[in-house]
Amino acid sequence: MAIGLKNDMGQIPDLLDDFDWALNEQCFQFDECDTLLPFVEAGKPVFNVEYELDTDEFCDKAIAMGFRSLKKNWDLDAWRSAC
Repeated sequence: MAIGLKNDMGQIPDLLDDFDWALNEQCFQFDECDTLLPFVEAGKPVFNVEYELDTDEFCDKAIAMGFRSLKKNWDLDAWRSAC
């Protein structure tokens, strides 16, 4: 079993060793993705979902940062556009 940290960037320095991956919503929209880099540096995946931005506004950055990102709509149905 794996445990993930969701949207709790303020505690990443204290909790990094206790979590296997991170899930974040809208870090590119709110310009806070750098706080998730310790997960990538530790070899742990970062999953990111954006709702407001178009993929051409965040996918290149997400790929460069090593994130697994996609765009979803607010209904959280099956539709998605992955980077």
